[in-house]
Amino acid sequence: MRAKFSGKPESLMSLLFILMLTALFFIFGTACEKKPRPAAEAEKTSARLPEQFPARIHDSNNPDLMIMTLGEVHSPLSSGTFYPYEDRFVFKDGGEIKNYFREKLSIKYYRPIDKSSFPLPPSGWCSWYYYYQEINQEEVKKNATWLAQNLKDYGATCCQIDDGWQGSGRGLGENRDWTTINDRFSEGMDSLARFIKSLGLVPGLWLAPHGQSNELVVKKSGAFLLTTEGKSVSSTWEGKYLLDPSKPEAHDYLRDLFTRLSRDWGYEYFKIDGQPIVVNEYRKHRNLINSPDNPETLYRRTLETIREAIGPQRYLLGCWGIPLEGAGIMNGSRTGGDVVPAWEGFLTAVEATMNYYFLHNIVWYCDPDVMLVRYPLTLEMARAWATLQGLTGQALLASDRMYDLPEERVEILRRVFPAVDVRPFDLFPSKRFKRIWDLKINHLGRVYDVVGCFNYDRDKTAGILLRWQDLGLEENSLYHVYDFWNREYLGCWPAGFYVEVPPAGVRVLTLMKDSGEPLLLSTSRHITQGWVDLRSLSGDSEKLVISGKSQVIKKDPYELRFAFPRNQRNLRIKRVEAPGYAVSFKNYDGWATVSIMSQSTDEVSWEVYFEKGEVYNFPPQEPSGLQASLKGLNSVFLEWNPLYYLNAGYYVYVDGKLYLYTPVNRCLVSGLDPSKEHLFEVRTVWLDGTASEKTASLKFQPAGHLAEEIYLSDLEPEVLTAGWGFPQMDRALSGGPLKIGNKVYQKGIGTHASSEIIFDIGGLFKKFQADVGLDAGSRGKGSVEFKVFGDDHLLWKSGLIKGETGPRKVSLSIPGVKKLRLVVEDGGDGIDYDHADWAEARVIR
Repeated sequence: MRAKFSGKPESLMSLLFILMLTALFFIFGTACEKKPRPAAEAEKTSARLPEQFPARIHDSNNPDLMIMTLGEVHSPLSSGTFYPYEDRFVFKDGGEIKNYFREKLSIKYYRPIDKSSFPLPPSGWCSWYYYYQEINQEEVKKNATWLAQNLKDYGATCCQIDDGWQGSGRGLGENRDWTTINDRFSEGMDSLARFIKSLGLVPGLWLAPHGQSNELVVKKSGAFLLTTEGKSVSSTWEGKYLLDPSKPEAHDYLRDLFTRLSRDWGYEYFKIDGQPIVVNEYRKHRNLINSPDNPETLYRRTLETIREAIGPQRYLLGCWGIPLEGAGIMNGSRTGGDVVPAWEGFLTAVEATMNYYFLHNIVWYCDPDVMLVRYPLTLEMARAWATLQGLTGQALLASDRMYDLPEERVEILRRVFPAVDVRPFDLFPSKRFKRIWDLKINHLGRVYDVVGCFNYDRDKTAGILLRWQDLGLEENSLYHVYDFWNREYLGCWPAGFYVEVPPAGVRVLTLMKDSGEPLLLSTSRHITQGWVDLRSLSGDSEKLVISGKSQVIKKDPYELRFAFPRNQRNLRIKRVEAPGYAVSFKNYDGWATVSIMSQSTDEVSWEVYFEKGEVYNFPPQEPSGLQASLKGLNSVFLEWNPLYYLNAGYYVYVDGKLYLYTPVNRCLVSGLDPSKEHLFEVRTVWLDGTASEKTASLKFQPAGHLAEEIYLSDLEPEVLTAGWGFPQMDRALSGGPLKIGNKVYQKGIGTHASSEIIFDIGGLFKKFQADVGLDAGSRGKGSVEFKVFGDDHLLWKSGLIKGETGPRKVSLSIPGVKKLRLVVEDGGDGIDYDHADWAEARVIR
């Protein structure tokens, strides 16, 4: 019976008291549901995208360059301005593209990301890539405990349990039963969620919710796609049975399932797998689904039901390739295939980033899959993987057996947790694996670039050119250079920097313009070097003091790295004040470091005082023995004798103009006109910029040194894509030898349909020759067609090639062709097993 309000004062007071309690309960409950954010990020995250921001929609001068931003960044490399809430791109000249994401990029369900509940991507741990389906509650607890004790203060707060908690079997079989808890989790999944929360972590769970393997559940629910005889219409990886999205019972099923997992059990992060399978099955069986709506609409309704059940405060991650149909409903999505604990796994994450990073922090948080750092990955490989995650700000979940990692591997993790608010500057997919990843940062008046230089080759050192103008920096200005992973200051230089990157490795260089005053160049806490940790910063150039506040982690030595103006290299630290904390400092030539140690995670105020001291200079001596060799068609490798005397490196000049600085006695020069003779000069240089009076010099015309025959695998392609995996030079796609039929090849390009590879050959060659065919890796199952284009004109096509067909020869006349385009298309039956080789592909003069 409903009570009536009497209108008496005491009744009014009672009602007000009840309303007040209800309001307090609602506020408190809502606050408890919100995810804790790392303290280091609390002041700099935004719950909303900017109304507009600068961006590129195509490459600039250097096609090897990818750009990201952190903070309010402006660059002359921008093509114009993007308005995310209008989906409109406006060029600098006022022209515009409407529906840029929806139509230009084919993101049909584009909607700007809602950051109100999740201002940052998730950071933490996933069980899958160490335990796979052999996970159990004890191992989850061990890893969660380690995470809480070692990385929680660094922002790693998510603990996600993957496949293996559910069902009664392994593999597929009875495994797709979300109503049954596997006996390896005897204490119950709700108990495990409570344990994870007790550590201050966020519990997460994997499932493939549209599938089911338990026939009793299927019959009882009435929610699945069945024939009139009661048999399954769709049996896939998702499960023996598939939900019928047109049935109200299917939505009841999903609502009940996710209510149990979230509100009853307590999980707050959900990774829903196999999503593209679901959409494709709905398309495939559309005639059996009793609804006039299209399959994508029906699928999205199932996601909306899931969202309704879990609420806005719980994270929803789509998985399996990239389920673009979930845009606007999912908080995040995987953007590529599964990784493996090897260099190939890292390349899978690179591929996902190249293909779909333009969606990150604009449509949803991208997830290129987990980060692995354990052996047999080398330390260089582990740093490369961590750099990929740290510089892009994508979802960041480790997936090793955390408590087994040695200290040197854990140290790598500390420097990239948590994922921060990075956004792509490049709003387009890349058609090549770019090697220069430039994160432009603006924070507390510090404007700087953190540049990752990647070498994807497992066998050879790579020389990479960082030219200031290519990065949108001032060509003639001086920039301080700091090596983050190697913790070393590399000087202050104009024009550019030549960096050598070890095989399967990375170098991370911080670039900051010389201001004419002492400056804070880098900090040790995070790869972004100040964004996570630096709370305030000020300086007095007359008193020679820099002061600030930093968030430091307990028992983690926090280092501040200062650089001095080139003409004031004699500066040094006089004293440091940080009351209550252990402090030390070191002075070097042109730079200095301060180390602060705290026994608790805390905010530290510090002041650093500088004074003038002595400086040592050495007169640079003349270099000698300059030699040049052609690399590709328009690049020249310069090398000269290592100098006996002390030096800080070399300036390289091209046609009388300073090209860049190199710390070693060699350098690559690219972008040359091969038909012209070029003058190359080298001067030795000292730290203050003084260069030797005399130069080593020579003249060289690239076209005059072209070989009569050049393999395309020795050239740098403008475009290099594959429908699966990453094209390999002088290897099959699998990494093994190129093999067509019974013939093995030493040279060529291994790829996979659908593939496009473009070379700029400058009209310098008369013939193109190759052997083409399906690689042995196709296992006799693929079917493809090869095509060759010259300046967009079709010159040749192979016709359909199937199975274990032997090599097919191609020989074409290509006089005057500037752009040579090699295409592999699937044979009309999908791209499965379509491993394709351009064996001994070469151009002949």
